[in-house]
Amino acid sequence: MQKFVATHVQKLGKSACIRTVQRILKGAGFVWKRMRNSLKRNRNEELFRFFIEELKRLKKEAKEGKINLCYFDETGLSLNPNVPYAWQLKGTTAILPAERIKGITILGILDPLQEKFSGNMYQGAANSECVIQTLEEYSKSLKKKTILVLDNAAIHKSKIVKTYVDSWRKRGLYLQFIPAYCPELNLIEILWKHLKHFWLKPKDYISMEVLAERAISILQQYGKEYTITYF
Repeated sequence: MQKFVATHVQKLGKSACIRTVQRILKGAGFVWKRMRNSLKRNRNEELFRFFIEELKRLKKEAKEGKINLCYFDETGLSLNPNVPYAWQLKGTTAILPAERIKGITILGILDPLQEKFSGNMYQGAANSECVIQTLEEYSKSLKKKTILVLDNAAIHKSKIVKTYVDSWRKRGLYLQFIPAYCPELNLIEILWKHLKHFWLKPKDYISMEVLAERAISILQQYGKEYTITYF
């Protein structure tokens, strides 16, 4: 903030205290919040816009009952959580315990229209075998054509995963990969954000057993106690 003020004092030839600048910025609708890293500049904008239109078409077909439109991805949980914001007494700092311990990975399939979630939980990092197991189980339960949106992670496109693509299609499961650097096109990312930042609480991180049980409980209640409006 001080650097910002000093730079603009030189440009405008006027000075103001930091509090005055803060008050002006707040009045103009600005808020002080954490910036984010982004790789959006690396993506193909033309391909991104094309896929947005394609998703609109698929969403329309899903609403008409012609297909299921679902989203697939994985997320990791450990006892070193994404530190949440919380109300704290002045002069005190809420502390979350951090430990070096192997975490868990959840592979999930989200159907936002029907508010359904299914998936598997694994110890440690996920690999292609985990992807195969999850999609094998899911494909055997399908009753209509299902388009599964997912990103280009190596474990999603490995040689061993590709050997199952034909059998999944015969069961009605079609993989639709989104363009690179376009995570916002995969709606399950919103579910992971809610799980980590809103639904899991600091008390859930006292042990890996408690964390895993709590995550499973929340995801089993998705669409009932826990809901998200996607569109």
